[in-house]
Parts: sequence; C-alpha cells; structure tokens
Amino acid sequence: MIVGEIGDIKIIKVLKNYAVGRLISLIQTSPYRVEPKCSLFKQCGGCHIQHLSSDGQQDFKTMRVKTTLQRIGHVDLDVKPCIMMDTPWFYRNKVQVPVGMQDKKIVTGFYKQHTNEIIPYDTCYVQNEQSNQLVQRVKQLLNQFHEKPYDKTNHTGNIKHILIKYGYQTNSMMLIFITHTNKIKKIDKMISILTKEFDYLETIVQNINPRHDNVILGDDIHILYGKGYIEDRLLGNTYRISTHSFYQVNPIQVEILYRTAIELAHLKQTDNVIDAYCGIGTISLSLARFVNHVYGVEVVQQAINDAKENAKRNHIDNATFTCQDAGDFMVEFSKNQTIDVVFVDPPRKGCSQKFLEQLVELSPKKVIYISCDVATQARDIAYLTSQGYQADYCQPVDMFPQTHSIENIVRLFLAN
Repeated sequence: MIVGEIGDIKIIKVLKNYAVGRLISLIQTSPYRVEPKCSLFKQCGGCHIQHLSSDGQQDFKTMRVKTTLQRIGHVDLDVKPCIMMDTPWFYRNKVQVPVGMQDKKIVTGFYKQHTNEIIPYDTCYVQNEQSNQLVQRVKQLLNQFHEKPYDKTNHTGNIKHILIKYGYQTNSMMLIFITHTNKIKKIDKMISILTKEFDYLETIVQNINPRHDNVILGDDIHILYGKGYIEDRLLGNTYRISTHSFYQVNPIQVEILYRTAIELAHLKQTDNVIDAYCGIGTISLSLARFVNHVYGVEVVQQAINDAKENAKRNHIDNATFTCQDAGDFMVEFSKNQTIDVVFVDPPRKGCSQKFLEQLVELSPKKVIYISCDVATQARDIAYLTSQGYQADYCQPVDMFPQTHSIENIVRLFLAN
C-alpha cells in the first residue's frame, strides 16, 4: 500500500515495534499510484515501488530520509527534495543474475524475495538494454551446449551467476561467468559466437567460486577473452573496472551525486582530504583537482590496484591510495597529518566504530558522508554529533529509481 491509501489488511505477524500485514483489497487509492511497467513487478520484488509515480517516489524517498535521520540519528535536518532521474528506466550498468533449472531448461532471472526461487525474465526495465540482450543470448547458448546450472541443494552443476558490467560512456561490456568448477562446456565456441554477435563485448572472464554459501564472487579469476577489464568515463576521468571493482550502478545519477558532494565541501586548493572506502578512486580523482592532496583508503586490493592505475591513466599525481581497513588507516594517519575534509562512502553496514573514533581524533573541519543506507548513516551521525559535530545539510539523490533504496549526502562540520 501507499501512504494515504485505505484498504483491508490481514495481519500475518506481530512483532514488538510493528506488525506485518498482507493487503486483501484496496478501498481508496492514492493519486500517486500508477500501473507498473513490468508484468513481473509483484512476483520479482526487485523494484519495490514501481507502482508509484515519479512525484510519489520523490515524496517517499525524501520523507524516508527525514524520518530515519530523526528517529535514529536524532537530528532534525531540512532535507532537500530527492534529486530524481529524468528517465528512470534501463539505468543500471551492472546486472548479476542467478542461473537455475526449470522444466529441464536453464533459466536466468532474479530471486523472488526471501526465497531461492528464480523469477525468469526476458527484459528487466532497470537493467541496461545491452545487458538484457546479452543475458538472454548467454542463456540460449548454455542450453544449446548442455551446460548445467549450480544446484544449491545437492552442490552439483556449474554455472552460478552471470555478471555483466557496462561502460555507459564507452559502450563497452564485460561478461563474467561465475562457476562452481574450473571448466565451462564449449566455452571457446561460446566466446566465438558472443564476440561476433556483440561488438561492444570487450572482455569475458571466469570467476571460480567453490563455496556453498551465498557469497557470489570467488577469488580465482581466469581471463577468457580480452584484457579482463573495461573502462568508463566519469566527470572527465577514465576508470578501469574489473571483476571485483565497486562502481556506482547508475552512471547518470552518480555524476550528480559526486558534483553535489564536492560542491557541499567548499574545497580549497590548500586542503588535504581523505576519501574513506574509496573503491576504485572515483570520488578521490573527481575532487583531486580542487585540493592539495587526497588520500584514498579501501580494503579490497583489486580496487586499490585499479585506483592507482586510474590515477596514472588520468595523469593525477596528488592522490595516494592505500589498501587497508579504513579504521586501521585512520589510527596510523591521525598520528602525523592534518586533514581538512573527510569524504565517507561506506558499504551498507556503515562505518566501523574504530573508524568513527579515529575520525573524531583527527578532527577534520568538515565531513561529507555519502551513504546507500540511511539507517546506518543516521546511526553514525548520532555518534559524530555526540562528539562535537553538527549536521547542517542533507541532499538525497535517486540513484535507484523504482526501488526504495536511496543515496544520501549529509554534510557535518566541527562545531566550535
């Protein structure tokens, strides 16, 4: 249901602070309600709010940020209206689909929420169209060559996931087969067919993951075709994207996100800046021309390798990248360096307590906190405000149209 709607609801679970219900029938509908574009909307669950109009999604996301910051972060900020995407379809540059067997045929799709059941699809309206086409062709070839999907129950079969990364500005694509074993049937034939049919397919990689848990990527990588990476451009810089690299999934909105974050920092040419959880260096290298020096830290070695290569590729010599836990890095760094601004863009779990404590010890004048999980962001902001920081600006950006997910920027400054 949408806020403001009236309907008959069957309560199916009662917990301490809330109840879960199932909608039986709608009595009064919201003016924001629209017909979902995708026929699999209710089954798939990947697009949580496709039944909301753009205005409805903007109101929902803006209010979600505001109430979460109030409830968890104990801050009452003037949250700016969420910056929406002009054309909120076919935007994702990364698609990661599980492979399974139904009716004796290989299927690809997305897991139904809270299950291991794959909902097959031909077209996903939030994945880029090139990836949609490539997934369907790979599925046909896997069936044609009698390759078997991995079975989670009895640990047999081979193909676990198909992962595709797409360079929006460069029109280049990487295909990754995530497998249980080290061999793929007729892989040479498959490569020959795919590279002839898809001229933007620049590299094909096999990632071997023998684990039986829900971790998707393994450590063993074999380059089957091409260089093993692709490139894309962001805010004038060129970036190398490899199998394990984190790269924002919405190439149009990410430029708005980074521009906004950099503008909010009011950077000076004399500033020294830390970019924590820096990934392949997209934020670091975007802001490098505005500051004296930027220090990027990330725990994934491949991402740091890419960040260093990206700095060289873009002729940026005032960025230093370190592979280390962000908290440990801050402990060592705070002993002998003064930092003016810290940019933070952590994973969903937010910042570690060690990192936050050392951030306070380092005492930068400004913190620009970017997050894809407002709840953990609010939790961390609550700690920082208890230690003398004050949040004064909040700007959500709709990086994930049709879903309830939000990317949010909060600026904090050290109160005197």
